[in-house]
Amino acid sequence: MTIQTTSDIDLTIQSFAYVARKLAEPSAPHERILDEAEKHRSALRLLQRDMIEQAEQGVRRQALTKEEFRKLHETVMQAVAQAEEAISSIVAQYTPQRLAA
Repeated sequence: MTIQTTSDIDLTIQSFAYVARKLAEPSAPHERILDEAEKHRSALRLLQRDMIEQAEQGVRRQALTKEEFRKLHETVMQAVAQAEEAISSIVAQYTPQRLAA
């Protein structure tokens, strides 16, 4: 059983980076970037939930062992945590103080 994690997560980060660049224009308030960051973090949480649910189904169908599930769960959790950190890093790039510099 294969569960696609990194490409969906990478696409979410790339999507946010694109939106943040567009919103970083002087006319856009910083709050819009923060709102978009939260939307993308929410998307990551949904991806995480869906991936874990698919893995749980794999265990029930005996397509995954409990050990494989544990490893996959850990991988998904780490990937989402790293993605959330990447989003926070992107937000930091577009803080009003940095834009003024």
